[in-house]
Amino acid sequence: MTTDLMTLQRAINAASKRIDEAYHRAARAAGLSDSSFDILYALHVAGEGCSQRRLCELCFTGKQTVNSAIKRLQDEGTIRVEPGAGRMTHVFLTARGRRIVGERIVPVIDAELAALAAIPSGQRAALVSALTTYSTALSDELDAIWSD
Repeated sequence: MTTDLMTLQRAINAASKRIDEAYHRAARAAGLSDSSFDILYALHVAGEGCSQRRLCELCFTGKQTVNSAIKRLQDEGTIRVEPGAGRMTHVFLTARGRRIVGERIVPVIDAELAALAAIPSGQRAALVSALTTYSTALSDELDAIWSD
């Protein structure tokens, strides 16, 4: 492996860890667990009535973790769960949940948008393209390690 690629890999890993830590701090400052934060964020972005399956996809989190967080949020009165078609369930914000999203999630989205605005407009599409290519290739490479 070339030194240039190793240097790039270390820089990407450091940036990724910095981003992960920033979201962890944001969740804690909002008084939420990481998984509760992710679910409330996803509900805000996806809209109410989001299925639990879709929440797993949006949060990149396993079913068991999402189910546990949903149970906690439901017990706190932040969300409600209603049956859907077949075995599907849909998750909705309560009035309390909408208030929490407005107070604790929307400011994070505003900060994300401000951070994106700091990137020159001509570089934004290239950033998304490069990150998408890298994340897809990395996922494929990691999956291939143990697939045999």
